[in-house]
Amino acid sequence: MSTTIRVSERTRDRFAKLADETGRPMTQLLDEAADALERRVFFGQFSARYEVLRNDPAAWAQIEAERALESGTLPDSSS
Repeated sequence: MSTTIRVSERTRDRFAKLADETGRPMTQLLDEAADALERRVFFGQFSARYEVLRNDPAAWAQIEAERALESGTLPDSSS
């Protein structure tokens, strides 16, 4: 299913140029752009929440304790 969205001429031209350069349809490029933006928003929120935890000594100590506990559960097989 497809639908029409309104974008500025500049944005349309940018996607048309990218479509020409990559050989992919604009709809695929729009999907990829939306995916990339979703990831950026997700990880921005993730990082912000992680920073809140870092600034809470009790919460951070709990995270460090969990890490220490988990690090001993599986042997390192990278060597």
